[in-house]
Amino acid sequence: MEPEFQIIGGGLIGLSTAYALLKRGASVRVIEARESVALETSFANAGMVHASLADPWNGPGVGWQMLGSLIGVKSPMTLRLKTLPSLTGWGLKFLKHATPSRHWRATQANYQLAEYSAALIHTWRHALNIQDDFQGLGLLKIFRQQAALDKAALISDKLCSLGLRAEYLSGSAAAQKEPCLAPIADKLVGAIYYPDDYKADAYSFCRALEQAVIKLGGEILINTKVLSLREQNARITGARTSAKDLQADTTIIAAGARSTNLLRPLGICLHVRPVKGYSLSFENVKGPRLPVVDDGQHCAVTSLGQVIRIAGTAEITGFDTSLPRSRLMPLLTMLREVYPALAQNLSLEDGKAWQGFRPVSADGIPCIGMVKPGLAINTGHGHMGWTLSAGSGALLADILRAKPTKIDSTPFRLNRT
Repeated sequence: MEPEFQIIGGGLIGLSTAYALLKRGASVRVIEARESVALETSFANAGMVHASLADPWNGPGVGWQMLGSLIGVKSPMTLRLKTLPSLTGWGLKFLKHATPSRHWRATQANYQLAEYSAALIHTWRHALNIQDDFQGLGLLKIFRQQAALDKAALISDKLCSLGLRAEYLSGSAAAQKEPCLAPIADKLVGAIYYPDDYKADAYSFCRALEQAVIKLGGEILINTKVLSLREQNARITGARTSAKDLQADTTIIAAGARSTNLLRPLGICLHVRPVKGYSLSFENVKGPRLPVVDDGQHCAVTSLGQVIRIAGTAEITGFDTSLPRSRLMPLLTMLREVYPALAQNLSLEDGKAWQGFRPVSADGIPCIGMVKPGLAINTGHGHMGWTLSAGSGALLADILRAKPTKIDSTPFRLNRT
């Protein structure tokens, strides 16, 4: 008997959607191309759940930053020349939504989903007894330039009107909050502490969800690549895979940035593109208590168990899976800038390198909902995938089961302007 729903993609979003649907009484199949779940973008991300960072990357002025990156100017988002031809539609829409009003609208939508999702992740963690190195001590964002701090404070103040809690600290107070920052305290103009954010390992969470899905009667197929979607009488009836054709009442695409490739043959334009990120993980390092985002270095550092991980860069370079030393060495340099005492004896060879493709939507808001009869989507979460995972899965599950949604689903529909 074919399931009601089959989900393409076994990462955070796909597994969260599967679990949410199963808890609502549905029958579910997950199709994963890799040899196991969560080996792509969910595998070694920064390990932070943060409603505080709900603002999309296409903030005002991002266009000049991207253009500058083409000629070597240091920028939070790096654009590679070879990708320009494939970015025409997405790029124009990305810049269109970089106005203050549109950017704030996207930030509000993301924050509402993030707040809902972060609480739901807690609920699932408790219900399933998930061991994912969770520590709910908050998150610290540090600043080396007053202008950057002032800009971040404007967004935080506006989010505080929606319920965010934030505490403004001096550089010395930030070092008291996180003692490992003491060597650079005099370099900091200030910091913002977000007590409700937290750190946890996304990969461990995914593996626990995998077991929960199976226990609830869900099916997970690995080593199964979806080649195309099957359509009959204007309705999607299933998927053609590397193993066999798989049918379902509704197929859900939760394949991250690769979702675009599955929709394109149907004439559906999904404005989501891959933005590559890297991380380095060092084992047996007694790291800091708090997850830290360094605004000036454009990186995040998290201690997960006995591992310290630095994640950073936002590189628009298509689906380039390489791990060049020239991209990894700056991460180690950044780690030394944040925690010189911890990193002074570490070398690139000591770390485990990783890269992943964040699925970034042109307007900075994920796409969640029905696309056409028999087809739904859940992707475009950008840098917020871990944070938005449970909430996105539950939101889509309620939409598909025709139940009242806990938050307004309107901002996340595919055909928004």
